[in-house]
Amino acid sequence: MTDNQTPQALFKRFEKAKAKRNQNWWSHMSECYDYAAPQRETFNHYGAGAKKNVDNADSTAVVALETFASRLQSYMVPPWQKWALISLGASVPDEVGEQQVQFEGKEMTVNEALEVTTDIVFEYIHRSNFDTKVFEALLDLGVSTGNMTLEYDAAADELVFNTLPLSQMFLEPGPRGDIDNHWREWDIELGHVERMWPQAKFSDELKKVIAEKPEKKQTFIEGCIYAGKDNYRYVVMHKSKKDLIVDEEMDSTPFISFRSSVVPGETYGRGRVMLVLPAIKTLNMVVEFELKAGAMASSGCWTGVSDGFFNPYNIEVAPGVIIPVQSNDPRNPSLAQLPMDFNFNFTQLKKEELQGEINRALFANPIGSMEDPTKTATEITIRKQMDLQESGGFFSRLFTEFVNKVVSRSVYLLSKEGLIPQIKIDGKDYTIKHTSPLAMAMDLEDVDVVDQVVQRLMGYDPTGALMAAGLKLEDVPAYISSKLGLDPVLVRTEAEREEKVTAAKEQMNEQQQIQGGAGPTAQPISMATQGQ
Repeated sequence: MTDNQTPQALFKRFEKAKAKRNQNWWSHMSECYDYAAPQRETFNHYGAGAKKNVDNADSTAVVALETFASRLQSYMVPPWQKWALISLGASVPDEVGEQQVQFEGKEMTVNEALEVTTDIVFEYIHRSNFDTKVFEALLDLGVSTGNMTLEYDAAADELVFNTLPLSQMFLEPGPRGDIDNHWREWDIELGHVERMWPQAKFSDELKKVIAEKPEKKQTFIEGCIYAGKDNYRYVVMHKSKKDLIVDEEMDSTPFISFRSSVVPGETYGRGRVMLVLPAIKTLNMVVEFELKAGAMASSGCWTGVSDGFFNPYNIEVAPGVIIPVQSNDPRNPSLAQLPMDFNFNFTQLKKEELQGEINRALFANPIGSMEDPTKTATEITIRKQMDLQESGGFFSRLFTEFVNKVVSRSVYLLSKEGLIPQIKIDGKDYTIKHTSPLAMAMDLEDVDVVDQVVQRLMGYDPTGALMAAGLKLEDVPAYISSKLGLDPVLVRTEAEREEKVTAAKEQMNEQQQIQGGAGPTAQPISMATQGQ
């Protein structure tokens, strides 16, 4: 074991990653959670069931972040839908898709094997806990960076997803800005350690503590470090003793970290909540001022003169209370109400402006108010499509760092268990085709281009313009089907299309031969009849 692989070296590396995050990010992330996700704030220590959302005067950001996570889930990974297809890459020759492979004793083409792979992968994803865990990770994404792990449970024959709190994660970047290395520090009940890592090697001292006090919590450090192409080093350390209880090599990392926006040179993402944090804080201040002003306006604010008879320090202003005073003369009263001149119209307008800004940033109200009776169904549909297109840049990184990694990791785990055809997904020979509502909205632009070209050419020459333009009309249906995410099962392969065309031609020739043979016999009889 080299010097940089010893437990002491690994622990020192973890401490460095932890120091960088705590120095630059801890207070910023904690503040964002305080305002937008107080119930998920775990950067500071709270007891179980402690009240957290006690300082916010306005809940717009809290509700908007929940809507943000829900909308992202429906846009990118909608529950119980196939939001991706595994297919051949564009650079792969078509004949590769017709090559034969075997799976479970059956022969099938590569294209068919990829279709089977897609079906099996999504069958496992849909019956896993993905749909519940991804929502939690997307809430963390709204602040900064979402973090998940993906494992396969052989005993239950299922994929297992787990959302990791951002406060426990310490990330290290690779040379291109990707997140290559993951560290996690967390407290675990000792009775759970053996179940979590059955392969772990415990010291005699730790075994004794586990046996005597299984409910006691101690801190463990989990890490996964990139060690070369398709090679990772996975370690688990007992923090107090700096002992390695797990140390093994992996071909794929179980950690999936994803960001929506990253500043060059930074590792953690800057989420939408960070973007509008000034507006969130200002809104809370405006609402707090308005509530205080409203309370003073409704109950009044009073001034009193200590004149020897009236003592303002032991007077309570309340309904039904008689207050003894020296003078009720309006020109010189012992007790008088303080004039109030608070402009509630200003705070109301400012509130609406700030709430709109927060909701727009978190995609909480993309198509405007639904209460407007003048909005037609067509307008709402167009607004939805425009919203998806305008937010496309925001989602582009998520497709790479989140969706692709979930599918690739699922393929790796199921392939390792022999549950899917043994076809490697390396991003070059094969590709992941996104079929989520957002991806379809982007692909719909390509379909619109085809429609515009066809309509324009038909305007010039309804009969021969398309043929004269050299358009491959026979390939248009397959192109549109792929863009709109139609299940490949419903689309004929090129060989099947050629076979269908050949069969149609043969049938047409047979009909022509039959008609041609009957024509000369029938025609003279008809003419003879006419002559008579």
